[in-house]
Amino acid sequence: MYTNELFIKFCRERNIKDSTMKGYESALKKYESFHNKTINELLNEAIKDEEMRIPLKERKLKKRLLEYRNYLLNSTMSPNTSKTYFSKLKTFYIHFEIEIPHLPDAKYDKIYETNYLDLPTREHIYQALEIVSIDLKAIILFMSSSGTAKAETLSLTVRQFIEGTSEYHNGGPLNNILNVLEKRNNVVPTFYLKRIKTDKYYYTFCSPEASHAIVKYLKTREDLKLEDKLFDFTSSLLLSRFQEINDNMNWGFKGKYRFFRSHTLRKFHASNIGLTAEYIDSLQGRSKNIVHETYIKTNPQRLKKIYMCAMHNVMIFTEKEEKEEIINEEFHITINIFLGDKYYNIT
Repeated sequence: MYTNELFIKFCRERNIKDSTMKGYESALKKYESFHNKTINELLNEAIKDEEMRIPLKERKLKKRLLEYRNYLLNSTMSPNTSKTYFSKLKTFYIHFEIEIPHLPDAKYDKIYETNYLDLPTREHIYQALEIVSIDLKAIILFMSSSGTAKAETLSLTVRQFIEGTSEYHNGGPLNNILNVLEKRNNVVPTFYLKRIKTDKYYYTFCSPEASHAIVKYLKTREDLKLEDKLFDFTSSLLLSRFQEINDNMNWGFKGKYRFFRSHTLRKFHASNIGLTAEYIDSLQGRSKNIVHETYIKTNPQRLKKIYMCAMHNVMIFTEKEEKEEIINEEFHITINIFLGDKYYNIT
């Protein structure tokens, strides 16, 4: 945790959430490292120039910002990340009432736009599931069938899963509930989540195969409590695990990003579930306009029925296993032969 007092004050006054806080922390640390000064020193320098009434175009801040932006543009960062870092830095200065000098427009490299053929297919996801342990299998099946973003996925608790599956069990001790759920193959949980990015609440669901994997995963965890995280991953650990899968499979990059990552599972869901954009937005927690938010409330039972009619499109094992059953099926041919009054059976 970045313990700089100015940074803590900035986050408190803007009521910044933890996930957003990390973005500001990364941007400021990189800025400090580039100039080899603390953010306090850099802010005081800008204040001193203002107090001395130095013209904006001649202030140290302008030179520092331009040099830092140029550094970001020539780094290995994606253009979007570079823009975000620079924007957060300016926001920090503005918050403390530092006037930002005019900066000439910068030309950012055009970002490679992924298309449908750049997304993982059901076969890619199946191959990934073949090489991972149950913890990662559970999270991959959940994200690909629900379209839930990484931040919301990692915010889920065991309690939310148990409550979301309440129609499939009769309550009781946690272990008993998991035993009941493990014997069912039709569990489609209902999750009521808050989109961390927008503070919007929404309903979403995951497939029975995801639920089954989650139950198997939970049963491997010792001293499990309802307050525990459903998926015991940090954001950085999950990122590295996806990178390992991608690199082990030699799937390479699409633009500046690895082919297989958590965000592409969200895109896989949106692009393959076969519902209208309105329903996909509802399931993935994207905001509607303010009038809709205020007056039109989502009916979770109706949305679940719609999801269940389409969820086969984002299930991984069903179709694959059906193919393998056909390939591996043993045919038993019996020939009945009658010779006179004798009967012969050849199998």
